[in-house]
Amino acid sequence: MRWMRCDAITKGWLTTATEKDIRSSVKYANIASKIWSNLEERFGKKSASRAYELKQSLATKRQEVISISSDYTELRSIWDEIQSTTPTLRRECVGYTYNIGKRLNESKDKERFYKFLMGLDNEYYTIKTQILAMKPTPSLSVVFHLVAEDEHERAITATKKPTNKVTAF
Repeated sequence: MRWMRCDAITKGWLTTATEKDIRSSVKYANIASKIWSNLEERFGKKSASRAYELKQSLATKRQEVISISSDYTELRSIWDEIQSTTPTLRRECVGYTYNIGKRLNESKDKERFYKFLMGLDNEYYTIKTQILAMKPTPSLSVVFHLVAEDEHERAITATKKPTNKVTAF
């Protein structure tokens, strides 16, 4: 009985969350898992061309004139979509695969760390140098906060510049 209630709730959520033309093709499924299988079969395919496009946009991504927060958000969005288009490891041998997965995650975090720093404008040269000199290398989230704090301090300093008033007699 409880399973049926949960299944009905899930079916309701899946049908209302899909677009109208898609909803009509899945509304007659008996159970939520059938809806999910149907949607996954149609839309869950990994696209090599999309993965290539994302990698290319990541390679050419620069901060330019946007804020650090916007730049970081754009990078996170690209990284998340790349992850969704990249096949994941199968965990057949728990201990062995876990170590491989852990090393791959550490490598991916380092790659993201360097990409974020490389994409920053030249005005962040000093903070980049300071971050690269840190031992151990900080996490990406720590780096983001350090650079965002630097940006914030720059904004405060820029607004406090003294104005020279020329007085005429």
